[in-house]
Amino acid sequence: MKVTKVLGTSLIAGLLLAASAVQASEKNFTIVMNAYDTNIPELKVEGVTVTNIRAFNVLNEPETIAVHKGAKVNITIENKSPISEGFSIDAYGIQEVIKAGETKTISFVADKPGAFTVWCQLHPKNIHLPGTLNVID
Repeated sequence: MKVTKVLGTSLIAGLLLAASAVQASEKNFTIVMNAYDTNIPELKVEGVTVTNIRAFNVLNEPETIAVHKGAKVNITIENKSPISEGFSIDAYGIQEVIKAGETKTISFVADKPGAFTVWCQLHPKNIHLPGTLNVID
């Protein structure tokens, strides 16, 4: 009976270790950069009228990705914005330019745990809304 329990426990521990190795091995993501251009001809707020408002934002979808430390990360980026967009993760030395309509794949090993901002180095941060890469230790 004790041998069976030891073998069972060893088997479970081995499976858990194998599962964690698979988790950290390689992760593939597709991020789509979408541009949202909004025009509001007139807006009345608290007695003030504002005309000809234009808001232009670019959003990475999904905006957050998570991987385990040590994983090889492949991110395929599709730029559906009408202009070139940047894709930067400073902690990993990533700084790419993706032209309008272009698809590009970026690969790296997630060897630093933490939460890292994914942002566009080409435009003001209030236009291209930042995302997050979470590397779990």
